[in-house]
Amino acid sequence: MPTTLEQNEIRVSDGGKDNDIWLPDGFGGDDRPPEPERLPPPEGFRIALWLTLISVTMLFLALTSAYVFNRAQTQPITMPKALWASTAIILVSSLTLELARRSLRRRQEDHFRRWIGVTLALGLGFLVAQLLGWRELTAAGFYVNRNFRSGYTYMFTALHGLHLLGGLIALAFVTLRAQHKWTALRRRVAVDVTALYWHFVDGLWIFLLVLLFFWR
Repeated sequence: MPTTLEQNEIRVSDGGKDNDIWLPDGFGGDDRPPEPERLPPPEGFRIALWLTLISVTMLFLALTSAYVFNRAQTQPITMPKALWASTAIILVSSLTLELARRSLRRRQEDHFRRWIGVTLALGLGFLVAQLLGWRELTAAGFYVNRNFRSGYTYMFTALHGLHLLGGLIALAFVTLRAQHKWTALRRRVAVDVTALYWHFVDGLWIFLLVLLFFWR
């Protein structure tokens, strides 16, 4: 007699201990169709993430090579004070997102949503700080066409902001989507993947900060 173990799994036994078979929901005597959320499997999230990280890394490495080739680091620029605030904000956001991820694994839904909400607010705060940083640059006379270094600064920070915005959209998706529309496993994997992407973007910001304002 089949015994349902998960929302999307059925265990079928022929009486032997080592002959149990695991079948997706919808097979083995159940006429219900397989749950759409299992197609593709959650591992597809991880594959998509690694392809994304490789692509983003190649993009910024190519731009970094152009930055060095043009000797942009030797040209003057003033670091906006707002970027210190944005750096602190993005580092704290990694911590709050990790707290949210662990809360979900412990099935503490209220804590999960609270920490995700804080992370979203910090992410938006980071983007605001970036805009204030641009305002400081223009006030100091550093426009896009002032020199190579100022031009790359606007380009790097804009591209980074776009990638962080993508992370915010992913966070909003895993938070706002109704729980009954996907399995617990798929939801956990989605949060794990989003957290890894977020940490990557945070690390990328530290790299850009050093490259643009501290490396000579």
